[in-house]
Amino acid sequence: LDGINIDFEKISQDGGIHYIQFLRELSIRCRSNGLVLSTDNYVPTEYSSYYDIGEQGVVVDYVVIMAYDEHYRGSDKSGPVASINFVEDAIEKTLAMVPKEKTLIGIPFYNRMWKEDDSGIVEVIDLAMTNAEDMFRVNGVEPAWDSQTGLSYGEYEKDGFTYRMWLEEETSIDLKMQAIKESGVAGIGAWK
Repeated sequence: LDGINIDFEKISQDGGIHYIQFLRELSIRCRSNGLVLSTDNYVPTEYSSYYDIGEQGVVVDYVVIMAYDEHYRGSDKSGPVASINFVEDAIEKTLAMVPKEKTLIGIPFYNRMWKEDDSGIVEVIDLAMTNAEDMFRVNGVEPAWDSQTGLSYGEYEKDGFTYRMWLEEETSIDLKMQAIKESGVAGIGAWK
């Protein structure tokens, strides 16, 4: 192995201090065995502060920020997986706590199609990037660039439902990559 990536999500607030201690102890073992240790984290917010990414940045080799799921399966309203503002905000908040040479920014290689009716969200469909483009093509939709989100957006009506999607594709990924490069962080990760 080259290393270990720890992706522990939904840790309780009471468990935060124990998680950090686990990482301290694991980091000693990783260093003594020549292994790289990285952790995956939510975008820094007040509710996830007990993950203590500042302390993680002291003990692990890389702190990976999952700069996606801006709108997730349980969201109250439809929206992009990762708008450019969401990614830029994630970078800024992270670099306030973690050195840039220890920071990796994770971006999405997937999309979410939101199926809605008058009552709201009925279903959320996760799609690979190529499948998402095919979904638009099959339904005769030409997505339009939305400069506010830094994504292409399209929607269509079918069988009484509205289908919406903010599309991750070459241009949106390039925009995210530019922001990441300009920040000077150590690199990127991707979730597919």
